[in-house]
Amino acid sequence: MPESSLKSIIESLLFVSGKPLKVKDFCKLLEKTPEEIKPALEELVNDRQNSGVIVLDNNGEYQLATNSANSTFVKNFLNAELREKLTDATVEVLGIVAYRQPISKAEIEAIRGVNSQYSLRHLLMRGLIEKTANPSDARSFLYQTTTEFLQHLGLTSVKDLPEFEKLVEKIKLPETAQMEAEKTAVQTNASDQSDLSD
Repeated sequence: MPESSLKSIIESLLFVSGKPLKVKDFCKLLEKTPEEIKPALEELVNDRQNSGVIVLDNNGEYQLATNSANSTFVKNFLNAELREKLTDATVEVLGIVAYRQPISKAEIEAIRGVNSQYSLRHLLMRGLIEKTANPSDARSFLYQTTTEFLQHLGLTSVKDLPEFEKLVEKIKLPETAQMEAEKTAVQTNASDQSDLSD
C-alpha cells in the first residue's frame, strides 16, 4: 500500500472516530506494523499543521481538532448553534431524562420508539444533560440533567419539577374514531344496564 493511501486512510479513521486513536489502534485496524504507521501519522500531522483542521498528538493519542488560531470563530459559531430553539424531539428526550434519570440511551429509545442520538448529542452540547457511569455496564453511559438545566428552569433541585402524573392529567390526547366508538359502546352499555335495573 502506497504511503499516500495509508495517510489518507488514517485521516479518514481519525475523522470518524469519536475518541483519540493510538498507533496500536491503527496497527490493529490496518494490519500494519508501528514502523509503517508512524511515518504516515507524522507526515499527516505536518501536512495539516496550518489547516483549519489539525491532527493533535497528545502523548501518542491522535485526534482531529480545529486549529486554535480559529478558536474565536469556532466558539462564536457553536454559541450561536447552542442558542437555537430546542426541537420538539429534543424537548421530549430532555423530559424523559429529567423524570427518569439516570437513564440509558437504550431506555430512552425504548420509550420514544425512535433513535435519539441527535437529540442526546444536542442536549449534551448545550450542557443540559451529562453522561454518568453505568454501574451495571461499564461499556455504556447513563444520562442525567445538569445544574445548568436547573438554572434554565429556575429550580433548585429536580425534586422541584412538577409531578409527572399532574402534568399528564392536563394533557388531552386526540381521540381516534375507534376510541370514539369504544366510548359510545361503553356509554350505551351503561345506559342499557341502567334500564334493566329499573
